[in-house]
Amino acid sequence: MRSINRTDYLPILILLHTCLAIVGYSNRGSFTVSYHLIWLIAFLTISCIWLYKYYYFSPNNTRDYRIVGFYLFWLLLSIIRGYFVAENYWEDKQLIDGSLFLSFPLFVYVFSIPEILQKTLRLWVKFALPVLLVTLYLCRSGSLHYCLGPALLLSCFYPIVPKKWMIVFLVILAIQMVVDLGARSQVIKAAVTLIIGVAYLCSNILKPLMIKMIHWLCYITPIILLFLGINGIFNPFEAMSENYQGKLIQTYSDGDVASEDFSDDTRTQIYVEVIESAVKNNYIWHGRTPARGNDSWTIVSVWRDIGMIPVSGKYERHANEVCHPNVFTWLGLIGMTLYGLIYLKSSYLSVYKSNNIWMKILGVFIAFRWAFGWIEDMPNFEISTITLWMMIAMGFSERFRQMNDQQYNEWVQKLFAK
Repeated sequence: MRSINRTDYLPILILLHTCLAIVGYSNRGSFTVSYHLIWLIAFLTISCIWLYKYYYFSPNNTRDYRIVGFYLFWLLLSIIRGYFVAENYWEDKQLIDGSLFLSFPLFVYVFSIPEILQKTLRLWVKFALPVLLVTLYLCRSGSLHYCLGPALLLSCFYPIVPKKWMIVFLVILAIQMVVDLGARSQVIKAAVTLIIGVAYLCSNILKPLMIKMIHWLCYITPIILLFLGINGIFNPFEAMSENYQGKLIQTYSDGDVASEDFSDDTRTQIYVEVIESAVKNNYIWHGRTPARGNDSWTIVSVWRDIGMIPVSGKYERHANEVCHPNVFTWLGLIGMTLYGLIYLKSSYLSVYKSNNIWMKILGVFIAFRWAFGWIEDMPNFEISTITLWMMIAMGFSERFRQMNDQQYNEWVQKLFAK
């Protein structure tokens, strides 16, 4: 493999994505980010990924990456179809946005290389994290996790990082868990990250069978709940709304006080619209391409309230705040299956084929993030999702999995070396 010291393009682009997140999720209304700038940095990042792949990607376990190749081939076919399907400016724009998000599996080719990931995270810790800590008050309280993506990954390692960094990461997790209890996604992500560190501290009593059981539960449970929900037997979102009603008074970072129902069911409608749209328009297997969205009653009611119809004449929601239903709409059940198998391959290799406890625990975290993709994970090309694919890439990496506990700890500690 060629020297990693030749260029710093990719780590710098990751820093730029962090800056975009800070501005994009700012609670200052005057701050805006042009989507043309977002596209430019995203395309540069993907181009850089291909360049790094050409120069540095030469693993011994190339067979493990075949599922990624199958997925990318299906994605390419869907993008080509989308080019011919798009009929107006908004569908052209959605084709670009959707294609960018769906291209994230490319990252496994690069971040599976320990030197590249280490260099990227070191630069992020050195420059982006201090800026984030200073400007954190600018971000909307419920959106901190979208800006602090790499911090969530690094916070998993709080038991083995230098003491001052351990304090920093624990404070970051605490802020995310208490600053806005109504931001359920943020609270859950921070809490699970904290549990990952606890799992390492309890690794002496954490049996391999227990890790494997939790891993498979993360995959099986969402599928069972989805089946029960589709057949009208049991809907977990409605059950939560009925059994845990109650108002929470929240104080946000800008000083406003708002009342929010922690148990609000904001997901059932999304699933109903996504599934009914696929059945009605007959794209269950092959998808509607990244240029189109699902038919939406919500969009119809909004346009009717203002007495207008969309310029395109189509009442579609191009993207929902739940990750996997978007993949299903754009790529169909075939693409959704390939997409899920990438998660499964990564987490399976981590849990079953690793020599160190950290990769086994991260394998469970990857499985959790797949399950969580049925609840949230916005379909945007941004730093928080890049961090998720850093973890997935580590699961594919034979070099990460061959490390023993001491070698892995040394790799983590070098992220904070002066």
